[in-house]
Amino acid sequence: MLEQFSFAISVATIAGIYAILSLGLNIHWGEAGLLNFGHVAFFAVGAYTSALLTIAPPGETQAYSFGFGMPVPIGIVGGVVAAGIMAILMGVPTLQLREDYLAIVSIGLAEILRFGLMNENWLTGGVGGIYGIERPLSGIIPFAVYDMFYLVLVLTSLGICYAYSQRLKFSPFGRVLRSIRDDEEAAVALGKDTFRYRMQAFVVGAMMAGFAGALWAHYTTALTPTAFATNITFITWVALIVGGSGNAKGAVLGAGVIISFRELTRYLPDVYGLGDLMPTLRLILVGLLVIGVIRYRPEGLLPERNISYAEYVKRLESDGDAG
Repeated sequence: MLEQFSFAISVATIAGIYAILSLGLNIHWGEAGLLNFGHVAFFAVGAYTSALLTIAPPGETQAYSFGFGMPVPIGIVGGVVAAGIMAILMGVPTLQLREDYLAIVSIGLAEILRFGLMNENWLTGGVGGIYGIERPLSGIIPFAVYDMFYLVLVLTSLGICYAYSQRLKFSPFGRVLRSIRDDEEAAVALGKDTFRYRMQAFVVGAMMAGFAGALWAHYTTALTPTAFATNITFITWVALIVGGSGNAKGAVLGAGVIISFRELTRYLPDVYGLGDLMPTLRLILVGLLVIGVIRYRPEGLLPERNISYAEYVKRLESDGDAG
């Protein structure tokens, strides 16, 4: 029973981190219509930046050359900021491309980053990675309840990101983003600087992904480049499609469903000696789940709901933003 409880906490923690990652992608695709297939790059930058800022200076046995021993909150903030800076560097040459070209370029840049993490031993430890990453309040919170504490930390962070996503959606900025997503030519005709709005959305979504990456680094306490392959982007996209793009609730629900499904299928019985094929079969099951959702719920489990102008004005008045 205790092992099952610990497993449930672990799954919930991972799902919460992926939900933050999915919320960032929802801002890119669901709100701004940016077809970003390199979302894992921001996740990796947030993780490695926070790790390097918080680990102790390396000794003779470590391949990497940096370690600043800063408090964990500073590391997390640093990871968020680094992801935002990377989004600016990626966005300047890519956000004016057509959607399909943006997808190709973004996935290429994510792979370039991953290979850089593998080869720059002096910075990232190469394929050996970084280990011994500090966990927040690890010397204060008792070990027996630490996993529960970290789950509460992740869920609190998820709540903040969700509240911000909802606030953004019902703000004038969010309305402009959706107008660009639905009809960019009309937005341009109305005098909107679509590149500026897209860049801002790109940076915000990337910073959420960097936040998720920082939380992941301090949860796993070890990072290797192989952990940031393109399958993370794939899983995040699947979560968003299943949950419903354009809806923050859908992004959170989709992450919970997909991560729970992925983790629970680890315990599928070995039927007819297919043990070596089980990882592949699990991916096939995820694919079948996506096909089923697209077939019967093409807009996701919680599709985006159109908001009337009267409801929008009412929300602004309740927030004190009217006028």
